[in-house]
Amino acid sequence: MYQDNKDSKTPQARLEAYLRLRRLAHETKPANVGVTDVTDPADAAAPFGILMDISLPQGNATIVAFISGDASFYTSTGGGVIGGVGHEKVRNAARNFVISSAKYLDKMEVTTAYPLPEPGKVRFYVLTPTSIFTHEANEVDLRKNEFTPLYAAGHQLLNALLAAAQPK
Repeated sequence: MYQDNKDSKTPQARLEAYLRLRRLAHETKPANVGVTDVTDPADAAAPFGILMDISLPQGNATIVAFISGDASFYTSTGGGVIGGVGHEKVRNAARNFVISSAKYLDKMEVTTAYPLPEPGKVRFYVLTPTSIFTHEANEVDLRKNEFTPLYAAGHQLLNALLAAAQPK
């Protein structure tokens, strides 16, 4: 597992690294995370990844999970955790986050653009073999609305990643 600190980079370099990692996550293909057979229509619609972008007062944070159990967390101000797949709690939380997203697809819109959330908001991106779906909501509203379980699953993954990154 790689844990970055922000001491070694300028603010602009940290932002560029964050945006590059986020773009790579959006561009991930099913085969990159072990999904090889998408000929069945049910498999073609099944999520294989999810991103949860959170707008923060000082920048943005992104939690990424794939069905393989791989997961990462990174911020636009520097720092993050990459490669949590080596920890069972992270793998389980990542898979749960991805699998949980399936029931929200009919409440999301298909997108080909990946803007960061507006201030005070959270934006989900769910990756399927055929499309990427998105939904943005006020973070305050996510504490008690139909997307609350998905938001909570993202935070469970974040907690697992942060715990796994702690020195032993």
